Amino acid sequence: MLFDFGIWVVGLILLSPLVVFGLACAKVNRYYNRKQVQRQQKVFYLVALAAGSVSTLAYVGYWGWRVFQMNHATVPFIALLTLERLIYASRVLSIAALGCLLVGRGPYRIPLALAILWVTVHLWAHGSIIHWA
Repeated sequence: MLFDFGIWVVGLILLSPLVVFGLACAKVNRYYNRKQVQRQQKVFYLVALAAGSVSTLAYVGYWGWRVFQMNHATVPFIALLTLERLIYASRVLSIAALGCLLVGRGPYRIPLALAILWVTVHLWAHGSIIHWA
């Protein structure tokens, strides 16, 4: 029973960036309707939100691939190649998202920055998924 609880906790920790991005995307319109924000800050925040969302998509794809590997399920090679290229692009996008988030202004900036940093660390630490022999 304790093992199952540990699995749920790890799953929630790994999926926490999805929750943070979901909350930020849901609140962005109401935030800008109530507050006067310079256009440049709004654009930087929206670019950070878009780039961070793409990076989070690659992050979730990577962990999905890990779950497939644990269950010995096969993934088509074209899907693996697409995921690997998305991970390479997301490494740059996640760093750009952090930079844009520093300039931009929007809802949940601190949790969003922590989520992007979490995704960035995972994308850089867990590199290529296709090992060429």
